[in-house]
Parts: sequence; structure tokens; C-alpha cells
Amino acid sequence: MVAKGEFCWIAGAARTALRAEPDHRSEQVSELLWGEPQQILEEHRGWAYVRGWLDGYAGWVPSGVLLPAWREGEGWQIVGVRQAPLYRNGRPVGWVSVGSLWPKTGFWRTAAGDYTTLPEALWPGEGRKLPLGRLRRIFQGTPYHWGGKSPAGVDCSGLVQVAYRFRGVFLPRDAYQQVEVLSPTDSPGPGDLVFFTAAEEKAPSRIVHVGLYLGAGHIFHATPSGGVHGVPLSALFTHRIHSYRTPGEGNFVI
Repeated sequence: MVAKGEFCWIAGAARTALRAEPDHRSEQVSELLWGEPQQILEEHRGWAYVRGWLDGYAGWVPSGVLLPAWREGEGWQIVGVRQAPLYRNGRPVGWVSVGSLWPKTGFWRTAAGDYTTLPEALWPGEGRKLPLGRLRRIFQGTPYHWGGKSPAGVDCSGLVQVAYRFRGVFLPRDAYQQVEVLSPTDSPGPGDLVFFTAAEEKAPSRIVHVGLYLGAGHIFHATPSGGVHGVPLSALFTHRIHSYRTPGEGNFVI
């Protein structure tokens, strides 16, 4: 994690494609949201190979989207609405998406000025329960987009990664990584996660899908065919339940 007062690079655009190679035509492997702190590992012809401080995920972004920034204080807040205005030194300069990150102070300090958003748009997730109703209103009907993490387009693991920020839990990026850091449970509650393998595999073990458990045998998830929607578990003929997982009582950061 970024320590108190430590310098870091942050994603300085509302949404930035994280690519497998330093090329705009390369596959998008994930997406950086505003304020997500990064470590620069390498630079190549106008591109930076970065690794996220909070999820360890790595990929290439254009160097120009990164801002040198200073985080003061400890802890995080996230944008808890579908989109919120972005201000630099008090003047509006754009918008940011749900899940975007701010230090607990509500300021990102940069050489270009102080970046803020509306205080009421920020959600102090630590110690809170997952607001499933709010998440459903924000993401319901969002189109599926491989590597996406916003209401403009999201994939299954991106949806739950952003969702868990509402409870102060910073999950890894991909479903096969997420399953490893959560605890199995035989009694899932609303807001726990359901992991799946492919139904056609003879000895299924590879995690290929994840969804938010809503209770009463229903999940909220993102699929290529239906985007983000709720569905009974009994309707998932193409997947087989691997396990139910929960973060337990404590919050944690990867």
C-alpha cells in the first residue's frame, strides 16, 4: 500500500484501458479508474508499464495519463455514485466513475493542483456492509466489456472488485485470484461471492466466473450475453458452482 504522505503515480483520467502490450491495438486486460495509485515498472516509447498498489495488477498505459501525486493521511474513500464531478483547484474539469479512489482527506495533491470531488459523492467503505441496492441501481443493465470496471462496460470480476470497495475490501483483479483470498462458507449471505467453473469440463477446477450473491438463490453478475443483471442460480446451465466465499469479519487489502 501507499504509505502516509508517500509519492505515487495515479490514473489521471476517468477511465484508462490497461493493455497487454504498449500498443493501442493490444488487448485490454483491465481498466484504471481515476485515482488508482500505480507503480511505474518500465517505460517504452510513450507508454508506461504499471502495477497497481492495491491489486498488484500490471499492464501498459499511455504515459500521459499518469499524474504524480501525494497521498496525505491513511485510508481510502471511493466514489459511491454512478459518476461525480472532478475539480482541480475548485474548478470543474471533468467527471469520474463509481469506484474511483481518493485519500481519506478527500484531496489528491499534484503538481498541477489539488483534485477533489463532491464530498457527498465519496463513500467511506471501511467497516460498512455492502450496499447491494445501490450497486444494483448503478450497474443494472451495464453492457459487458472485457477488462472493464465501470458503468460504461464491465466484466464479472471487475464488477465485484469495484463492489467490494464499498466495504473497504480491495480484491485482486481476476476471479481466479479473488477466490484465493476469500474464505469458503457453506452459509453465504447477501454480498458474499459465488465462484464458478465451466460446466462442460470433466474435472472442473479452473475459475471462469464470479457473481455477487443476493440471497434466496439469486446472484448479480456480468455476462457477455446479458450484461449486468440478476438471475437465479438454477438458470446458469453453462457454469457449475465451485464455492461460496466471504471476506469474513475483517477488512483486508491485497
